[in-house]
Amino acid sequence: MKDTFRKGLTLLMVLCLLVPLFGVPVLAENTEELPIDYQFTAVDAPDPDRAQVLAAGMTNDPYSSRQWGMKMVGIEAAWQSGLTGSGVRVAVIDGGIYTNTGEFDADRLLAGKNLVDGGSTEDSNGHGTFIAGIIGAAKDNGVGIAGVAPGVTIIPIKTSNDGSMADGVGAQAIYAAVDEFHCDVINYSSGATRLSTGMREAVQYAVSKGVIIVCSTGNDGNTQLHYPGALPETIGVGSINKGLERSSFSHQNKSIFVTAPGDEVYSIGSRGSVYSSSGTSFSAPFVTGLAALLKEAHPQMNTDDFKAILQASCYDLGDAGYDTEFGWGLIQVPAAIREAAAYFGTTAPAMPDSPDPTPDSSYNQTIWDRLFNFDWLRELFQNIIRNLFKGWSSNLTF
Repeated sequence: MKDTFRKGLTLLMVLCLLVPLFGVPVLAENTEELPIDYQFTAVDAPDPDRAQVLAAGMTNDPYSSRQWGMKMVGIEAAWQSGLTGSGVRVAVIDGGIYTNTGEFDADRLLAGKNLVDGGSTEDSNGHGTFIAGIIGAAKDNGVGIAGVAPGVTIIPIKTSNDGSMADGVGAQAIYAAVDEFHCDVINYSSGATRLSTGMREAVQYAVSKGVIIVCSTGNDGNTQLHYPGALPETIGVGSINKGLERSSFSHQNKSIFVTAPGDEVYSIGSRGSVYSSSGTSFSAPFVTGLAALLKEAHPQMNTDDFKAILQASCYDLGDAGYDTEFGWGLIQVPAAIREAAAYFGTTAPAMPDSPDPTPDSSYNQTIWDRLFNFDWLRELFQNIIRNLFKGWSSNLTF
């Protein structure tokens, strides 16, 4: 009883400090209760001067100028290689995908499979569509954004309506991706702190068939392992922000193999809409898209091959070599394409050199800027609440 009273008093004190610092939304019961990767912000329409918009962008897709993540991984040079992911089949194991985005022709977005209730694979909340857009939204079609691998074929495998997944369904989805849809790459942007029934065996089976599984690694900003991203057979992806720093929500543990942009990234919703959101759910599809590009050039590439190529081609961040904050570093798509050609003994496609990634100047703050902008204090309180009270209230999320 005393322990319960002490916890309640501590929670009350923390919230009393949070409200004046960060406002009432900390206690709100609507979107603020959603996990970070299920919170989407609508992006304003581009400047009405279309010529100006297109001049600033990478493609004629109206929002491409805002796709900082694509520039950070060197996608402009990579696109000139001629690789698009054509012929590569990617499973998006998630909550479905909208069919009316304007970014996927019927032959690039297949019907897939619904493991929830046997119905359609239409999206339930936007999460799966956002992921699919980063992987393979059409390039230069004058709509929305462009994806990493704009020629890839997407297969939605619906495992949830609200982000929660029944035990064993994730494993079923992996088997379906391999045996029913003959996928080359799987994007798995969800996870749990314990292995669900049959997950290890399903992952090992897929990898034995040459399928590459790319996973998110969690959004709690701590050292907790999340599965299946923590399994050694998968590619676990952490998140960086525009300043080439670890995103505050990105975990630090052995599951981080590489990092990719995942903080305030842009992707698609229904009917041509574009949103921004954050989470390792959205850093994973950058790596999935890269895997698709390399699978087009080297269909024999397996998980071990892909890991070796990533290790040799990433832009090192943090401590020299591998570290649990950034893994082997930030993926660089042109460098990976060249490294894959060398690895398999083929000729690399022609493409321009890509400069090293550079941080956004707005993130180059002094120690005093960081001290007085209260971001560090916000993250401290968020982690206190996550670690002390997450088991108390399922609604206390950030």
